[in-house]
Amino acid sequence: MSALTEAQKKACDAFASATKSALSTVLNSLAPTQNADYPKPHVQEAPSDSLDPLLGNPSGVHVEVVYPSMRLSDFIGLSFNGNDTFEVKNGSLFGKVTFLVPVADVTLAVGKTIQVIYAVVRPDGVILSEILNLIVQPIAADKLPTPQITQASEDVLDLTTFDGGGDVTVEAWPLIAVGQTVWLTVSGPSGGPTMELLKAYVVTAADVSKGVRGTIARAELEKFTVGSELRVWVTVGFDRGGDEGEAIKFPNPVYTIEDFILFEAFNAANQDLLVGQSIGFPTMVLTARAGNVFIRDAGFFTLPPWITGSAITLGSPSSVLLTLNKPARKVRFGAFKSLIYTVSYFDEGGSLIWSHVSQQLESRIWFEYASSPDRKIKSISVVTGDNSSTFIDNFSMTQ
Repeated sequence: MSALTEAQKKACDAFASATKSALSTVLNSLAPTQNADYPKPHVQEAPSDSLDPLLGNPSGVHVEVVYPSMRLSDFIGLSFNGNDTFEVKNGSLFGKVTFLVPVADVTLAVGKTIQVIYAVVRPDGVILSEILNLIVQPIAADKLPTPQITQASEDVLDLTTFDGGGDVTVEAWPLIAVGQTVWLTVSGPSGGPTMELLKAYVVTAADVSKGVRGTIARAELEKFTVGSELRVWVTVGFDRGGDEGEAIKFPNPVYTIEDFILFEAFNAANQDLLVGQSIGFPTMVLTARAGNVFIRDAGFFTLPPWITGSAITLGSPSSVLLTLNKPARKVRFGAFKSLIYTVSYFDEGGSLIWSHVSQQLESRIWFEYASSPDRKIKSISVVTGDNSSTFIDNFSMTQ
């Protein structure tokens, strides 16, 4: 025999109370003991005392109590993972009684090692069985749903294919139940953004059939750099607890952030624009504002990768406004020949975002500017002011 813990003593009190008989008065004056003649209970669905929670009966699992001295007058109570509210049973002529533990109780124990014990209540005392340390296995990873970002294509999240935020969904998982707690987090590379979409969220009745979801705000998505990785993390507290460290981890997918880059090379027939005249291209509208503005094959002035094929040609001094068909977060274009430029970037409301005067000693340059995610570039003004022609070409725009 071994000494009883306080928890075991409380369990015995509960068993005695559950008999609703005069025995409970007697029990209050008796000290329960553990006895090797009352072997640990056995779970039918758990060979070697290890239970796969998904292989049990849909109604639950069966706990068998067998001991040699079983009497019909015995009152037998069961404690499963601390729950001792099961209906008390009388002993059997066959020397065995079986308790059905509902699947809800099994679910609370997923991923844990729990204690299962029974008590035998007799007029002369309470006897506790040996303890079964039952391993309730975690649900296998291949049985758990992988979180999905609805707007992604396979493992690529292209921000130009949708507006607004990204919807993260987790389908209903095996043994999902009301009251379970969910943590849903999205993270980027080391040092990158981390967003808690759900924190100790409590599963509702509606979630049991549909699963759960969270939304990544658009502004947060746009903090990721092109080509960076976005990871989705889900953990579920099957025991309905608030400790994420004790929760079961789900598969965590990795997405690559893509930001489709629109490209404009002005491949069109030679054209001369009058001041105030506009010409449309697949990605933008070009408007001549001052001086001489042409679309010309650069010819002798072709200089890859800055200038290739047809290019915008600006006489001196000249000004051109480029209005993007779709606002962009970042714009880059090549320039050649002119040494002085004023390049100004405007938002969708026509307000100036940033203006840059370049006095480069080199005759070839990439102009590149990235705006904040909440104030995208809608138009670009380029002004030249020296005495030679200027070529600009090969625009790339990150949406």
